[in-house]
Amino acid sequence: MKKALLLFATVLAGFAAEAQNKLLFEEKTAEAYQLKYNAGTSGDSQVQLNTIINLLKDNKATPKHGRPPRTPEFTLRFEQQASIADAGDVLKLKVQVGKPQLSGSTDYRGFDLGDALLPDKYKAKVKLLNEKNEVVKVYEQTITLKLNGMALLEEQVPDTAANQNFKLQVEEEQVVYTSEDVRQLQEQLALVRAYFAAEADVLQALQEAAHILPDDIDRLPLQERNLVALEQQYDQLEKQNFTEKLNLNQQDPQRLKYKLNQLGQVLDERRKAIEYTFATLDQQFYNRGVSLINGGNASAAQVYFDKSVAANPNFAPAHVQLARIDLRNGYIREATNRTRDVLTRMRVDPQTEQLALSLAHDIYRVHISEGDKLTFRGEYDNALDAYAEARDLCRTIGGLRCNMQALNDGEGRAANGVYRSLVENGKRLLSRNELQEAERVAREALSFQKEYADVLQTTAEADDLLGQVKFQYYVRFIDEGKRFLAQQNYRSALSQFEEALELEQNYRFKPVQELRQLSQKAAKPVLLAMLGEGYEQAMQNRLPNARQTAADATAMQERYALVQDAEVQGKYKLLRERIFTQECMNTQAAYDGHYQKAQALERERRYIAADQAYVAAIKAAEGNVACGIATFTATDRRTAIAAAAAYQRKLEEANRLIGKNKYSEGIALYEEAKALYLAQQVNKYGLDHISLYNFAKNHQRQPFTATVVGYYTNQGEEQVAVQLLTQLLEKGYRKGKTKKVQQQLGQQLAQKDVQQGEVQDEKVLAAKYSQHNHSLKHLKKAYEKTHKQLTKG
Repeated sequence: MKKALLLFATVLAGFAAEAQNKLLFEEKTAEAYQLKYNAGTSGDSQVQLNTIINLLKDNKATPKHGRPPRTPEFTLRFEQQASIADAGDVLKLKVQVGKPQLSGSTDYRGFDLGDALLPDKYKAKVKLLNEKNEVVKVYEQTITLKLNGMALLEEQVPDTAANQNFKLQVEEEQVVYTSEDVRQLQEQLALVRAYFAAEADVLQALQEAAHILPDDIDRLPLQERNLVALEQQYDQLEKQNFTEKLNLNQQDPQRLKYKLNQLGQVLDERRKAIEYTFATLDQQFYNRGVSLINGGNASAAQVYFDKSVAANPNFAPAHVQLARIDLRNGYIREATNRTRDVLTRMRVDPQTEQLALSLAHDIYRVHISEGDKLTFRGEYDNALDAYAEARDLCRTIGGLRCNMQALNDGEGRAANGVYRSLVENGKRLLSRNELQEAERVAREALSFQKEYADVLQTTAEADDLLGQVKFQYYVRFIDEGKRFLAQQNYRSALSQFEEALELEQNYRFKPVQELRQLSQKAAKPVLLAMLGEGYEQAMQNRLPNARQTAADATAMQERYALVQDAEVQGKYKLLRERIFTQECMNTQAAYDGHYQKAQALERERRYIAADQAYVAAIKAAEGNVACGIATFTATDRRTAIAAAAAYQRKLEEANRLIGKNKYSEGIALYEEAKALYLAQQVNKYGLDHISLYNFAKNHQRQPFTATVVGYYTNQGEEQVAVQLLTQLLEKGYRKGKTKKVQQQLGQQLAQKDVQQGEVQDEKVLAAKYSQHNHSLKHLKKAYEKTHKQLTKG
């Protein structure tokens, strides 16, 4: 129902519009223009048209049907409709140009050039005539021709007369060609030529795409580069957008759109195939290698297996094949390492794992066989290396079945051969008295025995060899010591005997009985010389050296059984006594030094430092009580200056508190110092006490001075507080920070004056305290207000 009502309303609106716009005049005419080459006619439009005709001629443009003329020409046709409608108080004038059409030589290589040959401009003169054919108004119009039609004239004029038979007359029509028309035709011709060039490129690209072989794995990068070049060429052809520019959906003489789509599909297929080959390149190379090795060409197969692992370093099947080839070529170590990597580092499928285990077992047997051969030839070290490789395979590769008994037996034979060779070599060196080399070889044999303890644990040849070498050193040290002893070179003799004693202690061989006696005989002169040197050190006040010498002498006495020797004991006692005497002298000197320093500090009135110096003197004496140093002098002086030191400590602590912004605590301690000064008569020590007022007046910390102002205020010393406050404000201290203390001072001064019966006016009294200083305005106001309140009450 709603739809029916809407349709009815639309129809009524149409009738109403028709009734409002009464059609007074309507005329339709068919226009046609023959456009051809004319060299004798002047005018820019004909010049441009001649250029267009020449372009068509040069490019062999023809009619769509029939033989081409010698000189191309074409016809422009369109319908022109003129109308006048009465819209009440105005007349609506309209001249409409219908859709223009071109015929003639408009075909170029299968493409219609009609759109490009349409003139740019259309000129005409439109006259409005009355019923007497008199010209009412003239309109000279120029429009741009369009394929879908356009309005030449749309005007409104007042309708001042009734029932006049107006009409429109179009005269002097003219189509106009411009340089823009020439450019447009040139672009269209170039576009058609580009179309045919693109079609040739597409055909060439299709041929080249057929030669791109995704299975050519040896030259796959080249195939991929060729494909990329074709893909880029395809993208460029797509960007030219011939489908839209030449409307290939309507006219496509060479089927470029189809061929371009076909090229895209071919390139997409080649791209997918090449990407798959790249993704499976390791498998591709591997398959080629397997094919070659099955054909008996192992060297060529190795090349492809190498390429496979280069493409994928973790492709286990190729590694197994390469390890097998290495084993065949005698590269056992390379085969071993590669097989171990496959089984311990890579993820493998069950089939590859079985192949690798089989290969590992073959490698293991090769190592065992090599070790047996080398042992038989007496190349024991190389044999051990072969057995070690086999053992390492068994240890690192799970699932490998090894004949451990054969391995242990072979390794034991080779190890025993190395050990015997070392011992025999050491014995030969010992027989030639080459002790250093013999010792080195013996220790090497012991180290080797420890490394292969499982098979060499019961042998003692190396240990015996080292003992024989050390015994020769032992005898040599004793002989050298005797020679130095005969020369009375006791220190060198003792050094040799000590080396022999150390060997005797560390090794199990029969000792020389006279060694103890010889070492004691050499040690006594050395010990006596040492004690004499220690005495000189004590005399020179080199007490740390003397004490160390005494300790070393004690150890020597015990080591060489000289504790009961009378001569040694006598010298040792002299050394100890001299050390004690020197220690007491040093203690007395230290006491005296501290005491004298304290005396000097007293004269400078630095009583805290003097007290500390007296304490240091007392501690120095108490550090060595056995010396009996008298300390009463320092103790008496400490007592004598105790009051002065206490006074200075309080001042010092007060300054420390003030430095930490603890002003109230500092003031309290400063006042305690004052009380102590007066009570203990500290002035007798030559010290002068500075009053808190003077101390605060010149203090560099203005907040401290302000705190002192508050302190004097709270103490009821208002006059002093005001005086200190005035000086503080004159130095630039912000008066806003003193507001509260000013008010307190004003209140307290007013209270005192009222209590004392001051009869002067409060303003005069307030001015007396503030001294007309604007910075003390808060004091003045507080005084006046408090005074009024108290007197009024």
